[in-house]
Amino acid sequence: MPQKKDNHKVLLRILFSLSIFLSIGIAAILLFNRWEIVITLRGNQTEHVEYQKDYIDEGAIAYKQGTILPFIKQRVPIQVSGTVDTKQLGSYTIEYIATKDQLKQSIKRTVNVEDTTPPDIILTSHPGSYTLFNHPYQEEGYTAIDNYDLNITDKVIREETADKIIYKVTDSNGNQTIKERTIIFDDRKGPQINLVGGSEITWILGNPFQDSYTAIDDLDGDITANTIVSGSVDTNTIGDYTLTYSCKDAHQNETTINRIVHVIALPSNQIQAEDAKTIYLTFDDGPSIHTQRLLDVLAKYQIPGTFFVTSLQPEYAYMIAKEAQAGHVVAEHSYTHNYATVYASTDAFWQDFHNMNEIIHQQTGIYANLFRFPGGSSNTVSQNYASGIMSTLVKEASLYGYTYFDWNVSSGDAGGATTADEVYNNVITQVAKVSSYGKPSVVLQHDTKGFSIDAVERIIIWGLQNGYHFSSLSQGSYTAHHGVVN
Repeated sequence: MPQKKDNHKVLLRILFSLSIFLSIGIAAILLFNRWEIVITLRGNQTEHVEYQKDYIDEGAIAYKQGTILPFIKQRVPIQVSGTVDTKQLGSYTIEYIATKDQLKQSIKRTVNVEDTTPPDIILTSHPGSYTLFNHPYQEEGYTAIDNYDLNITDKVIREETADKIIYKVTDSNGNQTIKERTIIFDDRKGPQINLVGGSEITWILGNPFQDSYTAIDDLDGDITANTIVSGSVDTNTIGDYTLTYSCKDAHQNETTINRIVHVIALPSNQIQAEDAKTIYLTFDDGPSIHTQRLLDVLAKYQIPGTFFVTSLQPEYAYMIAKEAQAGHVVAEHSYTHNYATVYASTDAFWQDFHNMNEIIHQQTGIYANLFRFPGGSSNTVSQNYASGIMSTLVKEASLYGYTYFDWNVSSGDAGGATTADEVYNNVITQVAKVSSYGKPSVVLQHDTKGFSIDAVERIIIWGLQNGYHFSSLSQGSYTAHHGVVN
């Protein structure tokens, strides 16, 4: 029994001691514990966001907690200050502030708005395009667009290798893009066959057929010799004949076209009264080396012409007599055809006129009473030498009994036209127009221009086929006068 009481006493002393130690410990904790606010960032303290991209802040969390017993804590609201403008490059600060029971804590996050996106190079490619072998590449086009600098096409550096084009561009923030274009070398186009005179031509019965054509390839150049012509033309039999022209280039690209040749009997020229179907072929500035060939063409179709002659090439003065002997009208144009001399004064003009008329008299036995002013009556060059001279000369010409002629159809051989085709097209187009107005056509050509003479036969054939008749000028003919401006 005494033993049990002793044990009980010992237990009570132990419990008392423990309570003393516990009280001391709690008192020590309460004495030394401090309260603080702890803020924890969600995400990284330094964030990176791309220029103009949306920035979503992950925020932060804050607690009030003890320094010795951190598990005893209380959530504290956070105030956020600072913004991020992703439309402007730079470094931005966001501050998170927590306040509770006179405690305050803050933490900062740095957000860097950066441009790390390289620009885009857009290459233009035309469907089916290619580059000829051994030819330089013709740029199809390109554009460089950057998210920050916008259009920076002018900053593209272009380098060409044997079979590639390399495009490089760097934006203002150092981002670079490189693109390549592979050059497609090929030859897909056949040669171009040009039929001189067109795909449909008229040939006069009995004249030997002379074919004329070219074949030009974009890679091989002139390959006319490769052209194969099938079919034939019987110029002794009236009818329509088809010729086929085929030509291959070095890469076997072939072109084939047809031409129809109409062999016809040409109606003869019928001299008749002047009307809207009358064509006067007139030739200035000769005679020259080409005049005899012109006379031959006119004789072939029995066409009378009018020659406004000069002494620009005195070695061919004898041709004036041949013109007259062939039945053509010889008219005066100018002795010198020098504007500064001719239009220096009215006396100078008539002196030049008479000098040429003497040569005409020597060659033909008669003086000319028809003439054409150098540059035409509407010329403005004369005002550089004598004001109002053209108005005076026009009146004097009438008083002296001379008739001057201008023109209403220009071949363009004195400027603009350089080929027989151009002269031919100019003349027939204008003749048709003048005729539609009910007027005869006074055609201006120059027998000093070989290519212009080359067109005369075609003009005659066209005229006869279309119901026109040719004549030479006389004092009663339509003068086609221009408006005098000096």
